[in-house]
Amino acid sequence: MSAFTVSALTVTAWSTAAIGSASAAPRQQATSGACQVPRQGHYAVMAMGTLVAGSGSTPEARLIEERWLAGGALEGRIVERLGSELRSGTYRGSVQLVGPCLAQVRRQLPWGSQLSEAVLDSRGRPLYSLDRGSGTVITARWLPMASGSCQAADLNGVVLSSQVGLNRRSGAQGWSPNAVIQREQWRDGRVQGLALSSHGGVGDTAAYSGRLQLEPNSCWGDLVERDARGVDYTYRALIVPGRNGARGYLYLQRDANDLSVGWLVRD
Repeated sequence: MSAFTVSALTVTAWSTAAIGSASAAPRQQATSGACQVPRQGHYAVMAMGTLVAGSGSTPEARLIEERWLAGGALEGRIVERLGSELRSGTYRGSVQLVGPCLAQVRRQLPWGSQLSEAVLDSRGRPLYSLDRGSGTVITARWLPMASGSCQAADLNGVVLSSQVGLNRRSGAQGWSPNAVIQREQWRDGRVQGLALSSHGGVGDTAAYSGRLQLEPNSCWGDLVERDARGVDYTYRALIVPGRNGARGYLYLQRDANDLSVGWLVRD
């Protein structure tokens, strides 16, 4: 039940002069007229990648719920894993167009500033972003969230996922890769699922069950699952509401030796 997926965020700025330079002209010609300005809206973001420092590297993953507001302001909530460390908080920031179909996103997080750049679709919505921080290799995927409250019952039905992630075995120095596919059946906040996994090249199949407990008036919650061997897994989860019920949910694993973030899609 481990996982991850694409990721984003942190620090390097574009200059307005560079955007207007001859070197940027081909890109402008290829995309001009195709995009609107950054669109106000409500977004869920899943991110994963690597923080590089000196000769070493640390895996990093995030879940974000963010609102783009009038005048280029934004506000959001983040849960982040940096190696075995888990941290969370709320923040404010700004978004501005810095090139054709390209938006710069600045966030002032509780633990520091962060800069990323996002590519926009033809309606001005972000789809993918890349960290612009020195020493980061992190990308993110963005999902629009419909307005309204979330209920655990919004997930009722079948949920599917295909994911990759990282694990650290007891006493090991580094992180090893895993890949997982899952099929889940949800009913009123309770889940029964089957996970097919490969951890460090060793395959496994395991049934599991669990429960999602949502926070009041929120799309965030805590998901606890237990497999058939009695092993527990814990996650922070974010339901992504659509126009006709939940589109699915994002989760970030909280277990210190399992670092994963996943997008689980409702059938």
